[in-house]
Amino acid sequence: MAERDNLPRWSGRPGGFEDWQLALTEPVSGRGIWLRAGLVAPTGGRPRGEVVFAAFHPAQPERTLAIQERHAEDRFTLGGPDRYVRTGGVQVGPGFMRGTARAGGHEASWDLRFPTGGSSYGLLPDLAARGPLGASAVVVPNPGVPVSGEATFDGDTLNVQGVPGEQWHTFGSRLPERWAWVHCSSFDQEEVVLEGFTGQVRRGPYVTPFLTTIGLRRRGKWMRFNRLRGRRDFSLGYWRIDVADRRYRLTGRVEAPAMAMVRVRLEGPDGTLRQSHHTALASCRLVLFERRAGGYDEVAVLESRGLAQAEWAGRTAAAAVEREGAGT
Repeated sequence: MAERDNLPRWSGRPGGFEDWQLALTEPVSGRGIWLRAGLVAPTGGRPRGEVVFAAFHPAQPERTLAIQERHAEDRFTLGGPDRYVRTGGVQVGPGFMRGTARAGGHEASWDLRFPTGGSSYGLLPDLAARGPLGASAVVVPNPGVPVSGEATFDGDTLNVQGVPGEQWHTFGSRLPERWAWVHCSSFDQEEVVLEGFTGQVRRGPYVTPFLTTIGLRRRGKWMRFNRLRGRRDFSLGYWRIDVADRRYRLTGRVEAPAMAMVRVRLEGPDGTLRQSHHTALASCRLVLFERRAGGYDEVAVLESRGLAQAEWAGRTAAAAVEREGAGT
């Protein structure tokens, strides 16, 4: 059952992080939200809870904003099958994320629900914690899931009913050095779900190659593409995708303007900071080829305009992304 992959993993010892995230983009208005709730257990300090709420507005970029809260250990608890985490005024459990957050004169509240019981997708399975990425795992218990409910930011409410979204669970002992991530389940041509991650980690004075893993669910079946490469294929607001297996090749790009992003500081268990540049207003265009006798034949062109969720993260804050999360 997929919800087993949402159960808390933190052992209670120093040196770990864990979070549950939800992202969606409402296809009519183009407005999106990103929610992140979890904990950080520093190697040299007391554990704490963390919450991020971000709202994205394509027509009024000044309303693209984020709130970040941090809570002392007496204000967060890990649970079990009925509630995974409670931190501050936020609760996450099977099929729901609800709560409130305030910072920098801004206030948000949300009550979002989604069905559970489908199959998980292991974007970075547990083995990745011991593999090339070193210390992080990402599993998607609810990919392309319909989300319903409402979210209010500074008095402006977004109501959603069956909007395609993404709920995922991340945990490990340290954050990757830098990475790019994408999810999309709102393509123009057909029902397809895209899951993508590329990143590297630091091991002492060395960094690993970039591990790229792309999942594409089409016609009810997952295709998985993996690749190791010394050079990265992304920069802020752009990611070039070119992966293949024995049968298929997938090429294309993910892109978003800096004005459509928020910037949030993420602190790892080792005390180092990562700058997350996140958006729910990204676009992507992909072309899927199938190997046939004599070469590849094009079998699908997949395009989504402003309805994909994406993140570019590393140690350096991008000056082009002006909207820093309040409370960071």
